[in-house]
Amino acid sequence: MNMKRFLFLTLILFVGCREQDLNMNVPYSGDKLVLWGKLQANATFKLQVTKTFNPVGDIPKDVTVNNATVVLYKNGKTYLTLSHTGKEPGFYTSDSLIQAGASYFVQVSAPSLPTAESAVVTVPVELSGMTAIRTKNVVPQINHQTPQDLISLYFTKEDALLDKYFSIKLTNYYENDTLSSYPYASADNIPANEEDCHTWGIEVEKPKYNDNLKAIVYPQSRVFLMSNQCLPAPAVPVKFYVENGTDLNATIRALKVIVRVGVVSRDFFEYAKIENKQPEGVDHLVLPPQKALTNVKNGYGLIFASNEKTIELP
Repeated sequence: MNMKRFLFLTLILFVGCREQDLNMNVPYSGDKLVLWGKLQANATFKLQVTKTFNPVGDIPKDVTVNNATVVLYKNGKTYLTLSHTGKEPGFYTSDSLIQAGASYFVQVSAPSLPTAESAVVTVPVELSGMTAIRTKNVVPQINHQTPQDLISLYFTKEDALLDKYFSIKLTNYYENDTLSSYPYASADNIPANEEDCHTWGIEVEKPKYNDNLKAIVYPQSRVFLMSNQCLPAPAVPVKFYVENGTDLNATIRALKVIVRVGVVSRDFFEYAKIENKQPEGVDHLVLPPQKALTNVKNGYGLIFASNEKTIELP
């Protein structure tokens, strides 16, 4: 390569790679409340309240709203007012238990912010006849270096007839710790092969102290979500492989696996399906605004319901 050509190419790279400021006119309709909460049957209700901020300018250090008035309505009537916890910024709780089959919505107001109101959400009834079987130390299907168990879930004929959406969460209980089972759908599953009737979601667990890292960690669990359209015949199980070992040599095995199968709101299923398809990674550093599902009027966020059945597999 001659010197002139080299200098020409170097100049092109220099001009093309220099830093530039882009003036972006992003429309913004003003600060609004953001609500996030799960109406879990037979449990207390906890609502997180934050607010939006202008995408142009500095990012605020704190967006929690701690001076809101949060009213929960049940079956169309005022039910109770949630109180601020004081310990967790932006969180409001109640002591009353959520009732299966009842319909709820929340209305939240705060100074200088428009009042937000969620859609009416009906809490589903519990699954009745579902069963689960744990087969230990099977031939690994994914990540062959770790020991694995096979979890087989059998739904009923009635589950397939009604328009339902399910969540499946698997947790390993060890002698000194509790961890996500890191489930993988079996390759011969109907849910593993259908595209539109299932998705994966993430559930953030309570923070805990990790002795090895000497720090507070925020563990996450994989949650499988599917509609009743995914269900096979009652005699055919929905199968998941789970890891069964915590240390490098896999000598510490899970004492038991807890299966939590819930019936969830359709809104939560659709929200998780959209989130799971959002592009991520270094190949997508600049993207147009991505979709986000909300059922909150005059605000953003999601209020959904769930009714979970817990099965212990020793």
